Amino acid sequence: MTVTPLHDLEHEMPQLPGHAIGFANTRSECDAIIHDLNYAGFPDSAIAVLSGKEGAQLLKRMMGKSLWGETSEEVMKQGIVEIDNGHFALIIDTEDRDEAMLAANIATKHGGHNFNHFGELTDERLSR
Repeated sequence: MTVTPLHDLEHEMPQLPGHAIGFANTRSECDAIIHDLNYAGFPDSAIAVLSGKEGAQLLKRMMGKSLWGETSEEVMKQGIVEIDNGHFALIIDTEDRDEAMLAANIATKHGGHNFNHFGELTDERLSR
């Protein structure tokens, strides 16, 4: 995996608009997703991976500042459960819904699941 899980340095996390957020159960799934995202034109700098206790803290910080309400709260709660179960959260910078859908489709081919898109004016579940 060229993208390593972020460490919590108490830094600012990105705001939600313009992101696809979903989960991978294993490191090998995460590696395959990132590989294919890179191939599709998503640079490593557009992909954040969260795992472990620090990942849960970072996800809480990112989602806690959200104005998206129930959707972001649901994603945060699910993310905490996923991370606590040893899984990985993937946050992918996207320009729009189409790019978020592309990222979600790539991820689901490798076991990625429960992707949501947070756009400028919308939020939408993209995969189960």
